[in-house]
Amino acid sequence: MQNYKMIISYDGTGFNGWQIQPDAPSICETLQKCFHSVFKKEIKILGASRTDTGVHALGQVATFKTDLDIQPEKIAEAWNNSLPKSIVIRKIEKVADSFHPLVGVKQKTYHYRLFLKRPLPFVSRYGFYYEFINLVDLKKFETALQFYIGKHDFASFCKIDKDCPKETVRTIDNIDIEKKGDELKITIKGKSFLRFQIRRMIGYALDVARRPDFSVDYIKELLDNPDSKQKLLKADASGLCLGEIVYE
Repeated sequence: MQNYKMIISYDGTGFNGWQIQPDAPSICETLQKCFHSVFKKEIKILGASRTDTGVHALGQVATFKTDLDIQPEKIAEAWNNSLPKSIVIRKIEKVADSFHPLVGVKQKTYHYRLFLKRPLPFVSRYGFYYEFINLVDLKKFETALQFYIGKHDFASFCKIDKDCPKETVRTIDNIDIEKKGDELKITIKGKSFLRFQIRRMIGYALDVARRPDFSVDYIKELLDNPDSKQKLLKADASGLCLGEIVYE
């Protein structure tokens, strides 16, 4: 059995995330079913990031094993022809059996797209238009985001459930904010992230920046004194996109 690595892009709208669900369509399940319909073989795909419902990806990394004696580019071509337009396999290559998408990750890059004005219908599914955006102090918002950089306990920013790891300390390497016309592109880099962490990071910063009774120091307080019982904004999934995963 040959181990293969692939890079996948997808529009997460209409999918219940990456992970296979018992009663809802997922990216992984769609990939596996389409592979079987083309090659008449079962495979199990393992992804590097379990993107949530509605979250997009430009560079998701995944692996699968098969005994097919076909060149990787031919597998990709035939597989892509059977996939819905919302999923594209950008590259497939042979890798050693030792390669695992969850091991040796050096850095993940996520992008968050925030609309400053109501967007055109053609792009609205790829960003978040916050209903109170006109009340947001953008300088205060950017200042709040900078508090996240570094090593912190993000227990205040994740979903606490059976899948939540006990260790909630994560390191944010960098956060860049770029204004392009009527939107902000926020790029966040780090080795790993908790479930809903980035969406809550963005949402909390928006909440703080729109309310004059909140200081940006409130973000620092949440990092210094973690409390999972938060009622602040969780930014919409449509604005989040997994950009790239870099390995050691």
